Amino acid sequence: MAPRGYTLKRRAESAAITRDRIVDAAASLYREHGVSATTIQAVAERADVARGTVVNHFGGSDGLLEAVLDRAVEEVDFPVPGQLEGAATLEGRIRRFVDVTFRFFDRSTDWWYVFAGDPEVPAVKARERAYWETFATFYGAAFGELAKDRRVGGAVRAFVDYGPLNALRAAGLTLDEAIDLVADALVGLARQQAPTAEEGSP
Repeated sequence: MAPRGYTLKRRAESAAITRDRIVDAAASLYREHGVSATTIQAVAERADVARGTVVNHFGGSDGLLEAVLDRAVEEVDFPVPGQLEGAATLEGRIRRFVDVTFRFFDRSTDWWYVFAGDPEVPAVKARERAYWETFATFYGAAFGELAKDRRVGGAVRAFVDYGPLNALRAAGLTLDEAIDLVADALVGLARQQAPTAEEGSP
């Protein structure tokens, strides 16, 4: 039984390596040509496997796209309320919110370019919707009652995004400096909007 078990293990390992190579090839082609313009055949050629191997592993283009999206979600680690743990004050939560979100943007930039050309593809759209739902929960946990404030919400939408972060980096700021600058602005606004709020209140 041992030789057969060893053989099955080796096959499983080989299949996992092949699957990863196909996902890598698909992600690369999505970045270069877009999701809609990438064919199974092109992915097979880039991964140096037969077209049937891609189909056997993923079922088709939709299954392959979902696998690439799964990889992206796993690698970028979406901001979630648990990442605010230990930030007991409103100021502390706001600063953590900006820090976690900007670092998420920084590590997900490469993946953003993979899907940027096809935002209307249903699977991509669904993952984007899931991200915004997660982000809304994270935002609410960080700002508490201030999350409902129109000025605060507007400032977060204006400053906590890829565009502002890229602009600050292009101006020569480091990631840490960009985080501090935006966090200072949001903390100042929060103090204006709720000057009597208890520091530890949610």
